[in-house]
Amino acid sequence: MARRILAIDSSIAVKWFSEEDKTAEALALRDSHIDGQLTILTTQLLSCEVANALRFKPGYDHKQLSDALKNLLKLHLLENRIDLTLLSRSAEIAFKCNVTIYDAIPVAVAVLNKTKCVTADRDTQYSRIKPNNYPIELL
Repeated sequence: MARRILAIDSSIAVKWFSEEDKTAEALALRDSHIDGQLTILTTQLLSCEVANALRFKPGYDHKQLSDALKNLLKLHLLENRIDLTLLSRSAEIAFKCNVTIYDAIPVAVAVLNKTKCVTADRDTQYSRIKPNNYPIELL
């Protein structure tokens, strides 16, 4: 069976370490990656975004954050290099969709790898990017 490939944004990865809406679905993606059925694409920026989101989660402390980041890095997600091609495509998406470069990067990863980006961010990423026909889907 061919391995599926998906890009994700930080809204998915945060759910791996925080109980919230759609956590079970996010964990299913993570588990498919661990089982070898799915390759998850991202960039090194994901670790920074997850760290920042968990830093401000109510009830999270330094030890929990450290443990979460250690576990995130153990997943060996396939990280695309942040280069001029990725940043240029991200800028195109950001301007066209009125989102930040940070929000555009995972979608650019999907575009450049001819796959989809999965997000749990309905209000910003999905609602602004999907109408412009970029390959993004809601968790």
